[in-house]
Amino acid sequence: MKWEPHNYSAAFKEPYRIQDLGNLGRLPAPIAVVNIGSFLFVFGLMWGAFRDFIQRGAKILPFLPALCYIGFPIASVLLLNKIQPDGKKLYYYVFDLVIYLIIIHWRDIYFFNGAAFRQSDINEVIRFKK
Repeated sequence: MKWEPHNYSAAFKEPYRIQDLGNLGRLPAPIAVVNIGSFLFVFGLMWGAFRDFIQRGAKILPFLPALCYIGFPIASVLLLNKIQPDGKKLYYYVFDLVIYLIIIHWRDIYFFNGAAFRQSDINEVIRFKK
């Protein structure tokens, strides 16, 4: 029997889920923490930035507050779970992009021969022959 390494990457891609609420009881199905965070972020954005517009629109369309405060956050959670740039979940991609921008791009760091150099420290130009 030939030995094969096990691939545990599927286990690490599984999000952390909450089902037990302590003294409040249990949920019928577990909910991913990332989905809760995304829902609350979009809900807060709708409440904080667009509340006046939604309340004015509620005079014309009575279902607009329910659509904006419940429908849009749920739709955004479903959309964020489907989008996968570079094969990663969107929140991991955005986190990695922010770390790259802060640590490497904005500090003007260049890598050569395994060492990091600032652009201000580099005083010679490397030219390659054609």
